[in-house]
Amino acid sequence: MSGLPQQSTKRPGRPALFDRDHVLDELVLLMWQRGYAAATQDEMLAATGLSSSTLYRTFGTKPAILEATLARYIAWADAMLAPLEHGHDGLADVRAFLAHLRALLEGPMGTAGCLVWNTTQDPVNTDSRIKALTDLYMQRLRTGLGAALKRATDRGELSPSMSEHLADAVRAGVVGTQARAR
Repeated sequence: MSGLPQQSTKRPGRPALFDRDHVLDELVLLMWQRGYAAATQDEMLAATGLSSSTLYRTFGTKPAILEATLARYIAWADAMLAPLEHGHDGLADVRAFLAHLRALLEGPMGTAGCLVWNTTQDPVNTDSRIKALTDLYMQRLRTGLGAALKRATDRGELSPSMSEHLADAVRAGVVGTQARAR
Protein backbone atom coordinates (compact mmCIF):
# COMPACT_ATOMS: atom_id res chain seq x y z
CA MET A 1 0.00 0.00 0.00
CA SER A 2 1.71 3.10 -1.18
CA GLY A 3 -0.37 5.42 0.99
CA LEU A 4 1.30 4.25 4.24
CA PRO A 5 4.12 6.38 5.64
CA GLN A 6 7.60 4.88 5.58
CA GLN A 7 9.01 3.75 8.91
CA SER A 8 11.90 5.96 9.95
CA THR A 9 15.13 4.36 11.14
CA LYS A 10 16.18 7.57 12.87
CA ARG A 11 16.01 7.76 16.62
CA PRO A 12 13.64 10.39 17.95
CA GLY A 13 14.96 13.46 19.67
CA ARG A 14 17.52 16.14 19.07
CA PRO A 15 20.88 15.45 17.48
CA ALA A 16 23.77 14.96 19.88
CA LEU A 17 25.35 18.21 21.00
CA PHE A 18 28.63 16.62 22.00
CA ASP A 19 31.57 15.00 20.29
CA ARG A 20 31.11 11.26 20.83
CA ASP A 21 34.77 10.51 20.07
CA HIS A 22 35.98 13.06 22.62
CA VAL A 23 33.59 11.70 25.24
CA LEU A 24 34.77 8.16 24.54
CA ASP A 25 38.40 9.26 24.84
CA GLU A 26 37.63 10.77 28.26
CA LEU A 27 35.93 7.56 29.36
CA VAL A 28 38.98 5.55 28.27
CA LEU A 29 41.27 7.74 30.33
CA LEU A 30 38.97 7.46 33.35
CA MET A 31 38.60 3.68 33.14
CA TRP A 32 42.33 3.33 32.52
CA GLN A 33 43.27 5.46 35.53
CA ARG A 34 40.61 4.36 37.99
CA GLY A 35 39.68 0.88 36.79
CA TYR A 36 36.24 -0.37 35.93
CA ALA A 37 35.05 -1.11 39.46
CA ALA A 38 36.38 2.12 40.94
CA ALA A 39 35.08 4.46 38.23
CA THR A 40 31.84 5.90 39.55
CA GLN A 41 28.90 7.32 37.68
CA ASP A 42 29.71 10.78 39.08
CA GLU A 43 33.28 10.50 37.77
CA MET A 44 32.04 9.41 34.34
CA LEU A 45 29.66 12.38 34.26
CA ALA A 46 32.38 14.79 35.39
CA ALA A 47 34.88 13.43 32.85
CA THR A 48 32.45 13.63 29.95
CA GLY A 49 30.33 16.63 30.87
CA LEU A 50 27.24 14.60 30.00
CA SER A 51 24.07 14.12 31.98
CA SER A 52 23.38 10.66 33.32
CA SER A 53 20.58 10.08 30.83
CA THR A 54 22.74 11.15 27.88
CA LEU A 55 25.67 9.01 28.99
CA TYR A 56 23.61 5.85 29.34
CA ARG A 57 21.44 6.56 26.29
CA THR A 58 24.59 6.99 24.22
CA PHE A 59 26.66 4.08 25.52
CA GLY A 60 24.29 1.84 27.47
CA THR A 61 25.07 0.11 30.74
CA LYS A 62 28.35 0.42 32.61
CA PRO A 63 29.63 -2.86 31.08
CA ALA A 64 28.68 -1.50 27.64
CA ILE A 65 30.64 1.67 28.44
CA LEU A 66 33.63 -0.50 29.34
CA GLU A 67 33.22 -2.46 26.12
CA ALA A 68 33.34 0.78 24.10
CA THR A 69 36.36 2.05 26.06
CA LEU A 70 38.23 -1.23 25.60
CA ALA A 71 37.58 -1.15 21.86
CA ARG A 72 38.94 2.42 21.72
CA TYR A 73 41.96 1.54 23.89
CA ILE A 74 42.78 -1.42 21.62
CA ALA A 75 42.50 0.86 18.60
CA TRP A 76 44.99 3.21 20.29
CA ALA A 77 47.27 0.22 20.93
CA ASP A 78 47.45 -0.48 17.20
CA ALA A 79 50.36 1.97 16.96
CA MET A 80 52.22 -0.04 19.57
CA LEU A 81 51.33 -3.49 18.21
CA ALA A 82 51.80 -2.71 14.50
CA PRO A 83 55.62 -3.02 14.53
CA LEU A 84 55.26 -6.47 16.03
CA GLU A 85 52.49 -7.69 13.77
CA HIS A 86 53.48 -6.08 10.47
CA GLY A 87 57.10 -5.04 10.79
CA HIS A 88 59.97 -6.25 8.65
CA ASP A 89 62.95 -5.78 10.92
CA GLY A 90 62.93 -8.55 13.53
CA LEU A 91 64.60 -7.34 16.71
CA ALA A 92 64.23 -3.71 15.64
CA ASP A 93 60.45 -4.26 15.60
CA VAL A 94 60.60 -5.58 19.16
CA ARG A 95 62.75 -2.61 20.17
CA ALA A 96 60.21 -0.21 18.60
CA PHE A 97 57.41 -1.88 20.56
CA LEU A 98 59.40 -1.69 23.82
CA ALA A 99 60.29 1.96 23.15
CA HIS A 100 56.61 2.76 22.66
CA LEU A 101 55.77 0.93 25.88
CA ARG A 102 58.52 2.77 27.74
CA ALA A 103 57.21 6.12 26.52
CA LEU A 104 53.75 5.19 27.81
CA LEU A 105 55.13 4.14 31.18
CA GLU A 106 57.09 7.39 31.47
CA GLY A 107 54.11 9.50 30.39
CA PRO A 108 51.14 10.82 32.33
CA MET A 109 49.32 7.46 32.18
CA GLY A 110 52.38 5.50 33.29
CA THR A 111 50.98 4.61 36.69
CA ALA A 112 47.73 3.38 35.14
CA GLY A 113 49.33 0.22 33.77
CA CYS A 114 47.32 -1.42 30.99
CA LEU A 115 43.55 -1.05 30.75
CA VAL A 116 43.24 -4.50 29.19
CA TRP A 117 45.37 -6.26 31.78
CA ASN A 118 43.62 -4.42 34.61
CA THR A 119 40.25 -5.48 33.18
CA THR A 120 41.30 -9.13 33.02
CA GLN A 121 41.72 -8.98 36.80
CA ASP A 122 38.18 -7.67 37.34
CA PRO A 123 35.08 -9.87 37.65
CA VAL A 124 33.54 -7.93 34.73
CA ASN A 125 35.91 -9.92 32.50
CA THR A 126 33.45 -12.83 32.80
CA ASP A 127 31.11 -10.85 30.52
CA SER A 128 31.58 -12.54 27.13
CA ARG A 129 31.83 -9.24 25.22
CA ILE A 130 34.47 -7.88 27.59
CA LYS A 131 36.40 -11.15 27.65
CA ALA A 132 36.41 -11.29 23.84
CA LEU A 133 38.13 -7.89 23.75
CA THR A 134 40.67 -8.65 26.48
CA ASP A 135 41.45 -12.03 24.89
CA LEU A 136 41.85 -10.39 21.48
CA TYR A 137 44.37 -7.87 22.80
CA MET A 138 46.37 -10.45 24.74
CA GLN A 139 46.42 -12.76 21.71
CA ARG A 140 47.57 -9.91 19.46
CA LEU A 141 50.37 -9.17 21.91
CA ARG A 142 51.42 -12.83 22.00
CA THR A 143 51.24 -13.47 18.26
CA GLY A 144 52.81 -10.10 17.45
CA LEU A 145 55.81 -10.82 19.66
CA GLY A 146 56.03 -14.32 18.17
CA ALA A 147 55.94 -12.95 14.62
CA ALA A 148 58.61 -10.32 15.30
CA LEU A 149 60.89 -12.85 16.98
CA LYS A 150 60.35 -15.29 14.10
CA ARG A 151 61.43 -12.55 11.71
CA ALA A 152 64.48 -12.02 13.92
CA THR A 153 65.24 -15.75 13.69
CA ASP A 154 64.75 -15.73 9.92
CA ARG A 155 67.17 -12.80 9.69
CA GLY A 156 69.76 -14.64 11.78
CA GLU A 157 69.42 -12.28 14.74
CA LEU A 158 68.31 -15.09 17.10
CA SER A 159 68.85 -18.80 17.22
CA PRO A 160 65.69 -20.87 16.57
CA SER A 161 65.91 -22.47 20.01
CA MET A 162 66.05 -19.06 21.68
CA SER A 163 63.11 -17.45 19.90
CA GLU A 164 60.76 -20.38 20.58
CA HIS A 165 59.98 -19.37 24.17
CA LEU A 166 61.23 -15.81 24.12
CA ALA A 167 57.88 -14.38 22.94
CA ASP A 168 56.13 -15.71 26.04
CA ALA A 169 58.93 -14.46 28.30
CA VAL A 170 58.83 -10.96 26.77
CA ARG A 171 55.03 -10.89 26.99
CA ALA A 172 55.21 -11.92 30.65
CA GLY A 173 57.75 -9.16 31.26
CA VAL A 174 55.57 -6.58 29.51
CA VAL A 175 52.44 -7.57 31.41
CA GLY A 176 54.37 -7.73 34.67
CA THR A 177 55.84 -4.27 34.09
CA GLN A 178 52.42 -2.84 33.35
CA ALA A 179 50.89 -4.55 36.38
CA ARG A 180 53.70 -3.23 38.56
CA ALA A 181 53.21 0.27 37.17
CA ARG A 182 49.62 0.17 38.39
